[in-house]
Amino acid sequence: MNALPKSIALRLTLTLGAVGLVVLAAAGILLHRALADELTRADHDELIGKVKIVKHFIGEAGKSGDLTVLRHHMDDMLLGHADLKVWLVGADGRSVYGGPLPRATGQPDAQGHVRIERDGVPMDAIESSIDDPGPFPIARAWLAVDIRPRDKLLATYRLSVMAVSALGVAAILGLGGIAIWRGLRPVKRLSAEALRITPHSLDARLSDTHDDAELTGLVDAFNGVLDRLEAAYRQMEHFSADVAHELRTPLATLISGSQVMLAGDRRKDELRDVLASHLEELERMKVLVNDMLFLARADQGDRARDLVQIKLGPEVDKTIRYCEPLIDEAGVEVRRSGDATAACSAPLVQRAMVNLLVNAIKHTERGQVITLRIEPLANRVRLSASNPGRPIPEHVAARMFDRFFHGDEVRTEAGHGHGLGLAIVSAIARMHGGRVFVDSGTQGNQVGFEIAATCAAASVTCDATDPVARTP
Repeated sequence: MNALPKSIALRLTLTLGAVGLVVLAAAGILLHRALADELTRADHDELIGKVKIVKHFIGEAGKSGDLTVLRHHMDDMLLGHADLKVWLVGADGRSVYGGPLPRATGQPDAQGHVRIERDGVPMDAIESSIDDPGPFPIARAWLAVDIRPRDKLLATYRLSVMAVSALGVAAILGLGGIAIWRGLRPVKRLSAEALRITPHSLDARLSDTHDDAELTGLVDAFNGVLDRLEAAYRQMEHFSADVAHELRTPLATLISGSQVMLAGDRRKDELRDVLASHLEELERMKVLVNDMLFLARADQGDRARDLVQIKLGPEVDKTIRYCEPLIDEAGVEVRRSGDATAACSAPLVQRAMVNLLVNAIKHTERGQVITLRIEPLANRVRLSASNPGRPIPEHVAARMFDRFFHGDEVRTEAGHGHGLGLAIVSAIARMHGGRVFVDSGTQGNQVGFEIAATCAAASVTCDATDPVARTP
């Protein structure tokens, strides 16, 4: 179970507080250690200075040879230094001054300092040899300082550091929380704007946040998603309306025809004619439904399967032969130009070329020539249908691959298509990882698509069977 709070502001505040606690604690520990080292060094320096004074007093008292004078000097030195102790010890270990020598509770360090204890009082001590004791039986001098004042000062300092750190963490949490709350206000504003976007207001967008560089990318990405969502939603609306329109006419024909035939007794030949007409309408509806299902699969990301490296010239020749009745009826001539090989699905490419040719025939006057071009490019192959005629308007070129689009704005009538031919060409191009294009000018119009020239360029594994030498 995740124990972290779900609020970003709270998580950031707690994280900031934790960071502040770690930083202040580390700083307090370092400062405490630095102060402890400094106080210890000061005590050790004081002991070294007192050792020099003791040696000086021993020399001064040695001139008179009176041990009482030496003890008087030692007493004078200790006046006002209650935490300082001195022991003068002979070579036989007997104490000459200061009483019994306290026991050491540790080992001397490199500078000769050692921790001792006297009457339960911990002290830092230093031992020094007396090289010239004069007439006195003194071999060593021990000087020690009581460390309890130092420990008390450090304890007080430690409590102060802890209190300051606690106040610092509290201040960080409070001020950091306010700063984070203010900093996240643009996020709350964007959330409120996003909540106001509904299917009836898909044109709404999140406002720009150029003052917040971290949110600019998020806003741009979200607005981009809204752009694509709005386009898809509008396309779905148009698609639904177009489907309803395309199906309404044949359904109305079927219903009205059936009602008329059922209104009275009919001869068998009349019934047969009506059924034949109904069957024709049903066949057209079947084609429409199959095309819609094909486009739906393409929209879902289906890719062309069973790709093989094929020679496109024979496939285009098949297309021309397949459309010969329509070509003869339209009184046009169709030629093929160029040849190349490509990694593709032959049935899908033939279907796309048939749709391109049918579209070109519809917009070509009698006696004109339509050219089906195969143009090899770098790693790609371009297939197109070129026909003479007036340049295609830009608004028509931009939408001619949309579903149910008719350039003349005329809806489907008997003998006309459903407006899905070029949409299927676009879908087949996408299924091969390619694209469609429109080139229009005074020399004529060229409409087609591009696909990969090789399996490697298509990033797929082709069928092991190589039908390059296949004949039509």
